[in-house]
Amino acid sequence: MLKSIKGWKKYILIYVAALVLSHLITNFFQSPLPEQEEANKTVQLNIVNPDQSLSDKDITIGYQDIYSGSEDNPPVLLLLPGGPEGPEVFQEIIPDLSSKMRVIIPHLPGYGSGNDNLPSYSFETSSVYTSQFLDTLNISTAHVFGFGLGGPSAIHLAHDHPNKIKSVGLIASVGVQELELLGSYRLNHAVHGLQLGAVWLLHNAVPHFGLFEAIDIDVSYAKRHYESDQRPLRSYLKQLRKPMIILHGKKDPLVPLAAAQEHHRIVPQSELQLYEADHDLLETHSDSVSQAINSFITEVEQGTATTADNASKERIKEAEKSFSNVEFAKFEGVSLLIIMVIIILGTLISEDLTCIGAGLLVARGLIGFWPATLACFLGIFIGDVGLYLAGRVLGRPAIKRAPFKWFISEKDLEKSAQWFKVKGPAIIIATRFLPGSRMPTYFSAGVIRAGFWMFIFYFILAGLVWTPMLVGISKLLGNELLRYFELYQDYAIWVFLGAVAFIIMFIKLIIPAFSYKGRRLLLSRYRKLTRWQYWWPIIIYTPVTLYIIYLGIKYRCLTLFTAVNPAIPDGGFVGESKSAILDLFKDSSSVASFKRISFDEEFENMLDAADEFLKENEMSFPVVLKPDVGERGKGVSIIKDRHELQDYLSECSEDIIIQEFVEGKEVGIFYYRKPQEEEGHIFSITKKELPQIVGDGKKTVQELILSDDLAVNMGKEYLKQNEDRLFEIPAEKERITLVDIGTHARGAVFFDGKELITEALSKRMNEICKSARGFYFGRFDIKVPDYEQLKDGKGLKIVEVNGVTSESTNIYDDRFTFIEGQNILMNQWQIAFEIGDQLRNNGREVTSLYPFLKRIFNQLVKTKE
Repeated sequence: MLKSIKGWKKYILIYVAALVLSHLITNFFQSPLPEQEEANKTVQLNIVNPDQSLSDKDITIGYQDIYSGSEDNPPVLLLLPGGPEGPEVFQEIIPDLSSKMRVIIPHLPGYGSGNDNLPSYSFETSSVYTSQFLDTLNISTAHVFGFGLGGPSAIHLAHDHPNKIKSVGLIASVGVQELELLGSYRLNHAVHGLQLGAVWLLHNAVPHFGLFEAIDIDVSYAKRHYESDQRPLRSYLKQLRKPMIILHGKKDPLVPLAAAQEHHRIVPQSELQLYEADHDLLETHSDSVSQAINSFITEVEQGTATTADNASKERIKEAEKSFSNVEFAKFEGVSLLIIMVIIILGTLISEDLTCIGAGLLVARGLIGFWPATLACFLGIFIGDVGLYLAGRVLGRPAIKRAPFKWFISEKDLEKSAQWFKVKGPAIIIATRFLPGSRMPTYFSAGVIRAGFWMFIFYFILAGLVWTPMLVGISKLLGNELLRYFELYQDYAIWVFLGAVAFIIMFIKLIIPAFSYKGRRLLLSRYRKLTRWQYWWPIIIYTPVTLYIIYLGIKYRCLTLFTAVNPAIPDGGFVGESKSAILDLFKDSSSVASFKRISFDEEFENMLDAADEFLKENEMSFPVVLKPDVGERGKGVSIIKDRHELQDYLSECSEDIIIQEFVEGKEVGIFYYRKPQEEEGHIFSITKKELPQIVGDGKKTVQELILSDDLAVNMGKEYLKQNEDRLFEIPAEKERITLVDIGTHARGAVFFDGKELITEALSKRMNEICKSARGFYFGRFDIKVPDYEQLKDGKGLKIVEVNGVTSESTNIYDDRFTFIEGQNILMNQWQIAFEIGDQLRNNGREVTSLYPFLKRIFNQLVKTKE
C-alpha cells in the first residue's frame, strides 16, 4: 500500500499512524516507567472554574494522611507539592514529621496528578481546591507549607481563608513577580506560553509510546505556570498576620536566593533558614529541614512564635521600604546559564521584546549587562542566520509550494533580489532597525543566494550596534519603567494599538491626500468599498451559499446541482477541463479553434505542439493561452509574438489551451434549458467592455487613468497592468486599451445586455446547446463582430463555456443594487436545482456528498500548490 503513496504523503501517513498508535498505548496500557508514590486515600471535590466558582462536576483527589504518634489531637501539617515532581518530593521528611504531627499531602491537579483537562490550574484555583479539601476532612485549622509552586497556593490560601491557617511555610518557593524569571508578568507569560506549547506538542504531537512520561514537566504543570499571576503575591505577603518560616537553598538554580530574602524582608514576623543546598534541599538536607519545621510548629502551637502583631520595629520599618534590587546577587553559574538560554530562546519568538526584557533584568541587577547582551546577540544571530540558510537550502522550489506561496510570491522575491543586489549591505543594516522587515528580507537573501560571508559580516556589524543599544536603553529606563509598571500593563496595549492605527491612517489616508495621485487612489478605494461589485467574493457569496444549503435541504440532496450537466463532471462545479467542455460543442461550428497542450517538463515539446496548432490552422499571432483548469481569468494571456509564447510555456506547470484570438465584442450569455422543454432560455447577457483612455497629447498614461471617472474605479489595477508605459504621452485622440482580457477581476467593465436578447439569438443558442448532449445550464463567453450581428444570431465564436458555478455576470453592472444582484444569483441557483431534480427523476446520477467534497479539497490543494 505504501508503495502506491509517493512523496510527502507517505511520510505524513507514517507519522499519523505512529501518533495514533502512541496515543492508544499511552491511554490503554500502563506506563513502562516506575509509578510515583500512590495516595492511600481519596476524596471527592468540586471542579473549580477559572473564576474560582465551583462546578457541578466532581474530581477525585488522592491524598496521603500519615501520623505515627500517640496524641489524640495532633497538629495538622498540610504539605502542598510544587510540581513537577509531585507529592513524592516530601517523602524524605515525612518520617520525622509524622511522629509529632498529622501530615497530610493532597495530590492536587497540576502537581504531579497528570490530569490535563481541567478548566483552570492557577495558584488561586489550587487554593480553592485546598480549602475544599480541608472542609471535606473536617479540618478547621492547619499549618500550611508549600514547596516550589506550592508556595503561592499556600499564600493564596492564607490570604483568602486566614481562619483556617495557623502558620505558613515556604520551601524553595517562588513568590513575588519581580524576582521570578524575567521579572515582568507579560514577558514571563510569553515564555510560559512557549513552554506550554512545546510541552503540549512533545506529549501530544510526537509519537513517544509512553516514554515521555519520564519527563517531569507535563501539560498540567505547564498550564499552572501559564495560567497563574504572581503580581498579587507581594500584597498578600505584606497582609499576612500569622507566623511564617522560609526554607531555601543558597545555590538554588530555579528559584533565586533573592526571592527568599525579599519574602523575609516584606513579612516582618518571618524566619529565614538558609542551607548550603540547591533546589533539592528536601532530599539533601532532610534532617535539618525536618528539625526546623518541627521547632517552628512547636513554637506556633505554644504561642511563642512571632506574629505580625509582635514583630520588631526594625523589621516592620524594613518591610515598609519600596522594593530595591541593588542588594541582591546576580545570577551566577548554572542559574546564569539557564537565564541566558531562556533569553536566547526568547529571541526566536521576539527579538526586540527579549532585548527589552534582558535590559530590565540588568536594571534589576539580576544579570550583568554583557551576559544579557551576549545572550540576545547569540539568539538573534542563530535565528536570523537560520532564516538565511532556510532560504538558501529550500530555494525557489519552496516558493512554488504551500504554505510559502501563500505569503511570498515569485514577484516579491524578484523585487527583493534586484533590491538586494544593488543595496545589500545597506538593506541588512537597515532591516535590523526596522522590525517586521527582517524575516522576508533575510529569507529572500538566502533564496537569491546572496553572498554568505557578506551577509554574516554586515549582520554582525548591525547586530553589534543594535543589540547593546536596545539592551542599554532598557537598562537605563528600567527602574523608571518599573515605577510605572502597573500603569503600563493596564494601558500599554491600547496605546500601542492606537499608535498603530494612527500610523496606518497617516500613511494610508493623510499622506496620499497631499498628492493628486494619492487623492484619486483614495477615491478609487472609497468607490470599491461602497460599490458591492468590487467586494471580495466571500462576502458576495455568503448569502448565496446559505440559500444553496436551503435548496439542498428543500430538495433533500445538498449536491443535487451536480446533476445539472451530465456531460460534465459534477456539473462543472470545480476542476472541470475547459477543452473537454469545448469539445462538446464542436459540431456547432461556433467554437473558436483551440488545442489542448499537455504539460511537459521539456517546454520545447509544448512549444512544438503550439507551432503545430498554428501551422494546422494557418494562424499567426496573437493567440490566447490559458490553463485548461482555471477560473476568474487566472493565467489567461494574449500572446503577441513568439518570444512571449516561449516565456509563457517556460513558466508553465500545468496543461494549457492554445486558442485563436478572435477580434470583436465579447459577451457573456447565460443559458439554461429544462429537460422537459424543447427550447431553452437566455437567462442574461453581459456586455464586456475593455476600458480605454483617450490621449490629449499632454497627459501621461498614468494621469489619463487617474483623471478618467470610470478608469479610476480600478485605478490601482490599471496602473499595475500598464506599469511599463505609465509615463508615455499618447497622441491626441489616441485610444489606449487598459486591459486585454474580458474578466471583471482583471479590470473589464461589465454592463447588463438584456436589450440584446432576441428570438434569432435565442434560436441560435438553442441550436448550439442541443448539439452538446448532456448540457443544460451554464455561461458562454462569446466573441462577435458587433452587437447587431449578435442580435441576428450571426458571427458567434465561443471562447469558453462554464458549468454550474457560472455567474450571471450582468450583476456586475453598477446599476444593480446588492439585493438585486443577490436575487439574480439565487434565481440562477433555483433553476439549477430544478433542472437537477428533473434529471434525477429521469435517472441521472447525482454526485454523493463525500466524493464531491473530497474532489473540491483536492482541487483547492492543487490550486494552492
